[in-house]
Amino acid sequence: MGASPSAIRNRLRQIEKLLPQFQQLCEENHSGCSHQAVVAVDETFFGKFMILVMMDLNSGYLLLEEIAEDRCFDTWFEKTTPRLEQLGIQVNHAISDRARALIKLAVSGFECDSGADLFHAQNDVSRFLGAPLGRRLSLAEKAVTQTKKIAAKAAKNENNGSQRTESQQAVSDAEKDLESAKRAKQDYHTHLQGTSDDLHPFSLDESCIHDEASIQSSLESRAQAFEEIADRQGINDRKGAMKKFRKQFTALAASVTFWWTWVADILQQLAMNEEQHAWFTTTLLPVIYWHQRMRQAKNRKSKDKYGQAWEKATARLQGHPMTAQMTASELQRWQTLAENMARQFHRSSSAVEGRNGFLSQMYHMGRGFTEMRLMALTVIYNYFIKRADGTTAAMRLFGSEHPDLFEWLLGQMGDLPLPRKGRERVVANPLRMLDVPS
Repeated sequence: MGASPSAIRNRLRQIEKLLPQFQQLCEENHSGCSHQAVVAVDETFFGKFMILVMMDLNSGYLLLEEIAEDRCFDTWFEKTTPRLEQLGIQVNHAISDRARALIKLAVSGFECDSGADLFHAQNDVSRFLGAPLGRRLSLAEKAVTQTKKIAAKAAKNENNGSQRTESQQAVSDAEKDLESAKRAKQDYHTHLQGTSDDLHPFSLDESCIHDEASIQSSLESRAQAFEEIADRQGINDRKGAMKKFRKQFTALAASVTFWWTWVADILQQLAMNEEQHAWFTTTLLPVIYWHQRMRQAKNRKSKDKYGQAWEKATARLQGHPMTAQMTASELQRWQTLAENMARQFHRSSSAVEGRNGFLSQMYHMGRGFTEMRLMALTVIYNYFIKRADGTTAAMRLFGSEHPDLFEWLLGQMGDLPLPRKGRERVVANPLRMLDVPS
């Protein structure tokens, strides 16, 4: 086949034109279907242009990934409305940073609650406290090393006892400062992780149901702990990070509140009695929820926490009298319902941030990309990349199979280009005399 730069470039352009057609065909096959979704919205910047991103968090399907000139509410609304209508999606909850346009998009555009993103909230606290604590710890370690060197030199001077005493005192003071810096950083990490532990539908210790009041109370205790650490270490909150953090308490708790409201609506439709309702929400649902979080967690400490919460919840489930009365088929039916519910809980737009990071790599490695290339990358993400269970984002969103993207491309690409036909090589014969006119 032809492998010249121009032949490969032409094939790439052909693939970029075909991929959006594949997504359009697949979405047309599911027209008329309706979905309820929790979405994440964000924007990312590359060079001179900006990309608006909207993702369905449950499936990971990129509903929108498009270049825009600005990120105002009108632009967001103009681009998202036709996509949602085309796919039959009703947004029940939207998670984003605290940009005013995105809050207005959720409240006025989607007519739903706007949830704050846990990822951005923790990042704001990290910039205020994490970086300064890291610098102080590094300086304290250097101070201990330096004072020990001075003390070692002073110890060799037997004639100057006062200098040895002063150097030893300096080492003691430096070690105290180092211990204080280590303790402050450890406390900071504990409470930063605590902000994540607080934003669950259940408590980690006893799997008690979390409501908005309990979440806000827990977050307030974290904020006070951050301020206490900053005060001990002499770190000034010049940019009002804690004030901004406190403003997000209601929006952070909105994700939990929305999820419990959604669960209550579904259970009401099933006409459950009070005993069944209490067993499902306080006994079975925590088991399924913590098990899913345990499998999803990549951090070892978080995985251990979720594992312990799952074991405690499992023990309560096995000891409950209603569990013993149920048949295997009934328990399986309730388990399937609980698994579907637990997968619908979302509190962060970190999946969108991960996508933005991938686009950043593609942008810099490819020295930029065009709008057509961006559309092609979106289709590859939705219809080609698979999770460990073998499903693509499109399969999870529409709940059905779709044609294999690679095989479809092969059928549309046509014959491969042939290599260039080289010129006939002429070999000169030095023994042959050419006729020369007289």
